[in-house]
Amino acid sequence: MRTFIVLLALCWTALAGQPRLAVDSQHLAGGDLMVQVRNDSEVAVTAFLVGTSEKSFVSTDTLLGARDGRPLKPGETAEIRVPHADAAEASVLAAVFEDGTVSGSNRWVQELLATRQEARQEIPLALTLLRQATTYDFKAPTVAFWFRQWQDEWHASDPARNIPVFLAAETYMKRAGNQLAAGPARDLIQVFEELSAKLAKSRPEL
Repeated sequence: MRTFIVLLALCWTALAGQPRLAVDSQHLAGGDLMVQVRNDSEVAVTAFLVGTSEKSFVSTDTLLGARDGRPLKPGETAEIRVPHADAAEASVLAAVFEDGTVSGSNRWVQELLATRQEARQEIPLALTLLRQATTYDFKAPTVAFWFRQWQDEWHASDPARNIPVFLAAETYMKRAGNQLAAGPARDLIQVFEELSAKLAKSRPEL
């Protein structure tokens, strides 16, 4: 269950003023940029995006399982690896706080929250497939293939589409080996139902 959570893994106007999530330090390590970010606000951060350019950035969403689901509390720091970063310095491009406020430009705030919206839209179909997997003696690789087929179909019409729930479910089922899918499916059903409830209550409202 914990492995899955790790995999896992819009407020339309950003707040004015200085960002409340700051870069504390950064250094290169093997071609990647290691960035320490610090929460300078009085509210926990649930999601943030760090990068050096339009093409080099990393998003972290604790609601979707990053940091084992632990928000970045006031005063805490987190280390983020930006792969294949260029020579430019990294900055916090956007952040979402537990109380629903945001910082950063609208473009980057949408980048963060669009993933949550996508996950919420995917969950009902994922639950349908997983409940089917608990009804018959399907093997885990077969169920993993179901999730891969859906991803391929969606990517055929929209190659840039981010499909976090189906990708995570496929990966979890693959890691289950050749066992019957019913056990892993029940694990995923519990996780997705809990995630659905969290997304329904998340702020800003999706």
